[in-house]
Amino acid sequence: MRRKKEIPPLSATQKQAVAALYDTYKGLMLHTVRGLTCVPEDAEEILQDSLIALMRNIDTVSSLNRCKTAAYIVLTIRRTFYNRVNKDKRLITVPLSGEGITHASDVLSDSAQIDSDARLDVMSLMDALPPNDRRILEAWYLEGCYAEQLAATLHCKPDSIRTILSRVRKRAATLMREMEVKNDGKE
Repeated sequence: MRRKKEIPPLSATQKQAVAALYDTYKGLMLHTVRGLTCVPEDAEEILQDSLIALMRNIDTVSSLNRCKTAAYIVLTIRRTFYNRVNKDKRLITVPLSGEGITHASDVLSDSAQIDSDARLDVMSLMDALPPNDRRILEAWYLEGCYAEQLAATLHCKPDSIRTILSRVRKRAATLMREMEVKNDGKE
């Protein structure tokens, strides 16, 4: 059984800020969590842990503009999810089809838990990718980086990130198909 996280002590003003934050962004929070896991119990725990993390930083979150607050919330939920996956050593989730993926939440929606053989296939694919492609996919999907961060790393405009990600995903899909053909020929 998981250890319960303690709710930090909050002043009356901070409690009001948390309530306002939740009322304003609960749709975004629920959509983000549902995009990461389809297990209701996991979704509830991730949302609760994320809210506790947001409570700890409510003064910072309250000082951000609307767009930055939304981004902060999404990143907090993703970080909570990935920390939980790493900590619990649960099966990773992957999309059922690699076609038409446009964002990290799309990768994790319509997902299925995979066994160790499939996990090895994913690890083999990541190893076979060129280092830059692998870093881009890891930063976007696993670390939850956003376009501005990747743009700074790649020395390009944030608007170019979508194009770069699309090309990297296409190369990864092609490589995966090639690996499947090789494996089918060996059997």
